Amino acid sequence: MSNEQINSSKRKFPSDEDQWSRLSREELIQRCIQLDKHVEQLRNTISKTTGKDSKEKKTKAMRPFDFSKHPKRHIFLKFFYLGWDYHGFVVQETTSQTVEDFLFDALIKTRLIEERATSNYHRCGRTDRGDTEELNYVQILNGVLPSSIRCTAWAPVPDGKSARFDCVSRSYRYFFPKANLNLDRMRQAAADLIGTHDFRSFCKLDITNDEPTFIRRIDNVTVEQLNIDNDSNSPNFGYQMCELLVHGSGFLWHQIRCIVAILLLIGQEKEDVQLVKELLNIEKYPCTPNYQIASELPLILFDCQYNDVEWICDHSSLRMTIAHLQRHWSSFQIRATMIKAMLNHLESQISDQQHTPILGQLALIENDSHASTGYNNNRKNYQPILTRPVRESVETKVEKFQNKKAKLKTSTDHDDEKNGEA
Repeated sequence: MSNEQINSSKRKFPSDEDQWSRLSREELIQRCIQLDKHVEQLRNTISKTTGKDSKEKKTKAMRPFDFSKHPKRHIFLKFFYLGWDYHGFVVQETTSQTVEDFLFDALIKTRLIEERATSNYHRCGRTDRGDTEELNYVQILNGVLPSSIRCTAWAPVPDGKSARFDCVSRSYRYFFPKANLNLDRMRQAAADLIGTHDFRSFCKLDITNDEPTFIRRIDNVTVEQLNIDNDSNSPNFGYQMCELLVHGSGFLWHQIRCIVAILLLIGQEKEDVQLVKELLNIEKYPCTPNYQIASELPLILFDCQYNDVEWICDHSSLRMTIAHLQRHWSSFQIRATMIKAMLNHLESQISDQQHTPILGQLALIENDSHASTGYNNNRKNYQPILTRPVRESVETKVEKFQNKKAKLKTSTDHDDEKNGEA
């Protein structure tokens, strides 16, 4: 195209700026009036649409329900959830995207509870009961919950029974890649966790109680390799998955993630197998050495055991829940398979396939942050845990906390006296 043709084209299709610049003052005013009317029409249309929706929602939300006309009972509800789409389980002030937020929305929407404050909630709730037959609580709740949160069973229990305080034992599972881990070393170290011990070196210290205790009992620990038959022809077995199962009476804050962190270091042969036993020796090591806890992503509270609780399952709802989980499994498995195919292709280009490098399978699990810990996790520069600086002792932290409480109380009392004199 010649320069003359280009110039002709520009003259034929003037820009918006050119069009506006050629209008007279009167034409600009008229155009603005037309645009203003058009904007007003759009606003009215939007207002009518949203107003109608809001009115319908408000009417539906305000539909009266007389709870006094319905008998109530105390029940347990069993849920599972895929937590990576939520900001934790417990309700928080800074977000509404927690599992409990969705659970209570569902319980209130289905009229199974009136409000949280009166529901006697200990990870359980007080609900309506039909006069002649049981309500299908599982089906009712799953009808309004997101697909990543499912109710699987319910159980009638006495009014005084607490889902938290009457739990006799809990089982946690933690999933991780085989990578370059020596599972036999991990099993040997994990055996030292069994029994009743002071686990202060395997938790995040909570000293808000006047007399904090870190004594807990662990009944069983297993480290198993999963999907052993998968990828049997692959020279790199680092992609096979493993599972840590811990069963005990109760657990401390971050206890499982601390246990996993220590066992991973032992499995990588960066630490001695006796490290667990050493850290449990509170007289010898009263203060916890600095180390980074493992990631929360692979951790599942898998089951809670109660005495005299008979769970009731609805088989129709159970089949639907299985279908929901199968869809989630299929989605993630397809992605994992695609990535694995790419890895197989790239690793096939390495001449020495018997020594395919382990580069990143444990990166997420280790939750490593050199900036925050100051330790290089490479073997050559690795600093053994027992030689690292230690955190404040429990006694020191408790003393500081009590002094802070005392100062706060003194300050509050002083302010009350000043207000009284005024």
